[in-house]
Amino acid sequence: MPKPRRVALLIDTSTSWGTRLIKGINLFAQQARNWLIHVEPRGRYEHLHIPHGWQGDGVIARINSPALAEEIAAAGLPAVDVSWYRYEGPRIARCTVDDQLTGRMAAEYFLSNGFRQFAYCGPIDRPGYHDGLAEAFSRSLGAAGYACRRYVQPPADAGPPPWDAHLSSLVEWLQSLPRATALLAWGATRGRQVTEACHYAGVPVPDHVAVLGGEYDDLMSNISTPPLSTVDQPAEQVGYAAAQLLERMMAGRKPPAEPVLFPPSRVVVRHSTDTLAVDDPLVREALELIRRKAASGMYVADVARALLVARRTLEQRFIRTIGRTPAAEIRRVRIEEAKRLLIESSCSVAQVARAAGFAQQDLFSRTFRRCVGASPSEFRKYHGGVWQTAAAASPLSDGGS
Repeated sequence: MPKPRRVALLIDTSTSWGTRLIKGINLFAQQARNWLIHVEPRGRYEHLHIPHGWQGDGVIARINSPALAEEIAAAGLPAVDVSWYRYEGPRIARCTVDDQLTGRMAAEYFLSNGFRQFAYCGPIDRPGYHDGLAEAFSRSLGAAGYACRRYVQPPADAGPPPWDAHLSSLVEWLQSLPRATALLAWGATRGRQVTEACHYAGVPVPDHVAVLGGEYDDLMSNISTPPLSTVDQPAEQVGYAAAQLLERMMAGRKPPAEPVLFPPSRVVVRHSTDTLAVDDPLVREALELIRRKAASGMYVADVARALLVARRTLEQRFIRTIGRTPAAEIRRVRIEEAKRLLIESSCSVAQVARAAGFAQQDLFSRTFRRCVGASPSEFRKYHGGVWQTAAAASPLSDGGS
């Protein structure tokens, strides 16, 4: 039997992201059959450390401070960082979700719903933290001609400050936002705090402020009032790939020069963003109809007929109001439904194509690849609920470890 590899997981166990990462790592460990995992229950903002006296072979960490990065580097062990935390100092191999693509996906989602006012609520301000999500969100909006208001919490020396210590400033900021503002929060916990603050501020969600969390957490999303929409991310696949990378490094291979990045999966829509920021009543009615019926095979002519309007008039008002055609919106809604089915169901690609409103599988596959950048099968390998295909989906897969 191969010599056991002792691996410490310095990952919080209080969030869905952390527990899903560990789930993916554990799948690799079960397949490798020679990993001994050390993990301890930890909160998101607790100080993480390599266990005192622990003699191990490698570390996978959700780095949350420069001090932890320095500690890991000083230990001289192979290590993989699975966080968004960017810091000055020692370079540690990274494997995580692409925060730049996450910010862009959030911006595109809000723009597709007709929003023209935008805001961002970042994480607790921590020394040395560079918020790549905010950067990507603002850059994507800027490319479309829009600005983004930003709330930054006052610095905290250690851990999150008391909720009431900054509630008044957050409430005041939320009250200053114009009606129909689309707000991206750094994570689901931050998003839930925003929806709570909106309650105290007398700011209706989603009618006055639509709130989207930049990181998926099922518990936080569902206990939010109203339930919080979030960007879903393939945490299990990241965990598996991080373990795969660490195994290679423990075997003596050099770490990759660039981070291993996974794209986000999709926006999981709940009530906190279930609104359309569209003034034109015809376009609003058409959008609502498309979202109800696109997957049943509805086409632009059917929309125009149902609304008793000329197709050309409908197309002109769509372009003037939301910057795209009715056909593009139908295609977008069908692709989003296909993504949902690929992730949540075990339907074949042909069944997904039919259920999403595509008459032909070949047309569906071509359209999906053009819009998503991957085939339906590739997308399912990266993001699907049957994530045990993670080995095949991993960017590190080359037939061996």
